[in-house]
Amino acid sequence: MAKQFEAKEEDIGAQDYRAYFDSSILRVWHLNGKERTWRITSVTRLTSEFKGETRKQPLLKLEDSKGAPVPLPLCLNKTNAKTVAALYGNNPQKWVGKLITLYPTTTDVAGRTEDCIRIRNTVPKPPRRAAAAEAEVGNGHVPSDPPAREPGDDNDEPPYGALEDDHHAH
Repeated sequence: MAKQFEAKEEDIGAQDYRAYFDSSILRVWHLNGKERTWRITSVTRLTSEFKGETRKQPLLKLEDSKGAPVPLPLCLNKTNAKTVAALYGNNPQKWVGKLITLYPTTTDVAGRTEDCIRIRNTVPKPPRRAAAAEAEVGNGHVPSDPPAREPGDDNDEPPYGALEDDHHAH
C-alpha cells in the first residue's frame, strides 16, 4: 500500500513571499534584503534546461563564517562569474576557500526591472573573530571558543528555513 501524503505547515519567517516556494538554488529573496559574505567551498558546473535551451553555468557551494554550509548553492550568471574572476583569477578551482559578498539589487531584463543577486567587486575582509583566531594560531596560541550567546541576542539563530548570516558588520 502506498504511503499517503501528509501535509506539513511551517512558518519559516521569510521576509519575501517567494521564499515560500521551492528553489534548488540561491535566489535574491533568500538574502532577506541584506548583503551576505560567505566562503566558496566548491565550484562545479550545473547543466539545466531553460525554455528548451540547455544552459551550463558555474555552481558555487558556500559556507558561513562558522563553517556551516549555506543551504542552497549559488548559480553564477556571466556578470557574477566575471566579478569573481576579477577578484580571484580565471581558474575556478582557485576560488575555493575565498570570500565573496552577495547583495540584493535590480537589473534590466528585456525592459523590465527584475530583482537579482550581485557580487561585490572588492575582496571581503575576513570576519574579525576568524582573523583574530588566525593571528593567535600564527603566534602559537590556540584560539578560544566564542562567548556563549543568550537566547534573543541579535546573533541568535535565524528562523527555520532562513539562510545563515555571517553575524559580522558589513
